[in-house]
Amino acid sequence: MYPTASTNTFEPSELAFLQRLFKDARASRGIAGDSLDEDDLAARIIELYQQGVRDEQCLHSRLGSGLTSR
Repeated sequence: MYPTASTNTFEPSELAFLQRLFKDARASRGIAGDSLDEDDLAARIIELYQQGVRDEQCLHSRLGSGLTSR
């Protein structure tokens, strides 16, 4: 018997949701493109989503305001 492989791929609908959430969160925080804060925000969104946080309001809430533009 072979163990099930775990993948970190997203369905197209999930990717569209995450991209929209990222764009909204970046704009609301005034984070500029090509910045470390932008990278941090993207990583945090993916991390929360992979932990099972799927509700948009919960994601926004869990992201908090700890990320600000540098």
